[in-house]
Amino acid sequence: MKLLKKKDNFSKVKALPLQLVLIVPFLLQIFGTVSLVGYLSFKNGQKAVNDLAAQLIERTRTKVALHLDSYLSIPHKINQLNAEAIAMGLLDVSDRQTITKYFWKQMQVYDLSYIGFGLTTGEGGGAARYDGKTLTIDDWSIQPPNNGHTYATDNQGNRTHVTDIYDWNNFQESWYTEPMKAGKPIWSRIYTWNSADTPYITASAGRPIYDTQNRLLGMVGADIHLLKLSEFLQRLDISSTGKIFILERNGLLIANSGTEKPFVVVKDEIQRLQATDSPDAAIQGIAKHIQRTFNNFQSITEPQKLQLHWQGETHYVNILPWRDQYGLDWLVVITLPEQAFMSQINANTQMTIFLCLGALAIASIMGYFTTRRIARPILRINQASQAMASGNLDQTVELTKICELNTLALSFNYMAGQLRESFTALESSKAELEDRVEERTTELKKAFGELQRTQAQVIQSEKMSSLGQLVAGVAHEINNPVNFIHGNITHLSAYTQDLLRMIQLYQERHPSNDLEVQELAAEIDLEFLIEDLHRLKVCCRRSHYPI
Repeated sequence: MKLLKKKDNFSKVKALPLQLVLIVPFLLQIFGTVSLVGYLSFKNGQKAVNDLAAQLIERTRTKVALHLDSYLSIPHKINQLNAEAIAMGLLDVSDRQTITKYFWKQMQVYDLSYIGFGLTTGEGGGAARYDGKTLTIDDWSIQPPNNGHTYATDNQGNRTHVTDIYDWNNFQESWYTEPMKAGKPIWSRIYTWNSADTPYITASAGRPIYDTQNRLLGMVGADIHLLKLSEFLQRLDISSTGKIFILERNGLLIANSGTEKPFVVVKDEIQRLQATDSPDAAIQGIAKHIQRTFNNFQSITEPQKLQLHWQGETHYVNILPWRDQYGLDWLVVITLPEQAFMSQINANTQMTIFLCLGALAIASIMGYFTTRRIARPILRINQASQAMASGNLDQTVELTKICELNTLALSFNYMAGQLRESFTALESSKAELEDRVEERTTELKKAFGELQRTQAQVIQSEKMSSLGQLVAGVAHEINNPVNFIHGNITHLSAYTQDLLRMIQLYQERHPSNDLEVQELAAEIDLEFLIEDLHRLKVCCRRSHYPI
């Protein structure tokens, strides 16, 4: 009963299958290890991304700054050379054909869009590359109309034919008036026009020129086509994933690394765009974020490094205020989406997840078959144990290829053999014990009979002994008064004899007719009393008791 209760209690305990116990920890270890490695790899990759993004942005910023420094210094260097040549008399501004040819030669060397001059008389000229490819020569006289001519040139810079005639007035152009007003080398404001259906947006560097007598003659200027800056930005490594754009402090775009132009053409007129209105969504969104962060672009005086969240994505943003000694004050913005670097890391993470799932699947399958191979011998041992518990002792377990399970199986088989031998010996002992018990029972029955008889005899002896003791006690109790009586009966007998002789003597000598005496004698039957006393005396003598 106790064994059954224990078995019932064990059956109530919540137990897990061996396969689950063996597989789950193994899978958890694999999953935990792979997850930890993946997490650390992701975090390290993310840190590496931040470092790489910072390095790439810093390198790009350095490249852009160096390019602006070198490229935008060329116009001023050309202007300085030309101004000094004019001041030394090496160039004669009155010979417009010769000086424009000289400028044409300079255009062959430098990547500029225009080199020219304007005189206080209203005359001027220069060499131009408005479309970025074809070199032409401009020449204009003092008074419009139709005072300006554009000439095609041959390979030597000689004028071949007129390609365009137009009205031109130096005194209405900012590239002329602003350097003349400043009296020193400066950049004029950016200006545009749609030249022969070719958008032209330029920054013009100008400086006053003087003759050998230090008299003001006018100014020389050199232009750069700002689309050249956009082309440079597009060639940078970062442009394939990030954005680079340059804007003025008023927010107008100068150049950008995208395919969208920093201007639009409306009715053959070029209109520059605010960065916040750029058709490039990334540039527009980042510019708006910067404007909201700093209230306006004018307040940014130091390099800034930001992380902005736009359209659910993190962007690394670097803002560089760029200035030169001639009045340019621009902002260079470099933005790089985190996803540009994280895509590979995310791909690696996904690959890690797939590998983890694959490892879990393979581990699950291998664990299932492995644990099944381990569990089946144990289940056979369990079934054999249950069969033995039910009374079927003829059980053996087959050996496997697993050493530990073989040891367990051998131990079980040895235990089963020992148990069978024990049960066989127990059966033999049981039969022998039953015979001995029966024999002993017979002996006990005989002994019990003898014991009963002996007990009866003992009881009888005890009874007789008790009776003897009782009789002895009674006799003792009787002997005491008897001895007392026996001790005094002699005296009583003597006294009685004396009293009887006294009565006889009295009757003899004093006969009386007293009525009371006669009544008392009758009442006690005096005669009978005297006779009976004689008989008692005789009886006592016969029984050796004298009276």
